[in-house]
Amino acid sequence: MREPQGGSESHVCRGVHRAHDRGVRTARSDSTRGGEAVTANLIGLALAVLVAVYMVAALLFPERF
Repeated sequence: MREPQGGSESHVCRGVHRAHDRGVRTARSDSTRGGEAVTANLIGLALAVLVAVYMVAALLFPERF
């Protein structure tokens, strides 16, 4: 295993590397791809609801399907 960088630093587990003192990541103000994910999730939700309604209707009225 490698020794920790920096000499006398102690780590909780061997082989786990430090986070390079960056701290917490800040939120980006230019979230350009956020809308695509929301749109895909909404389309998936709508399709899931339609399939669920279809399955319930097929269970209630099996002679029509």
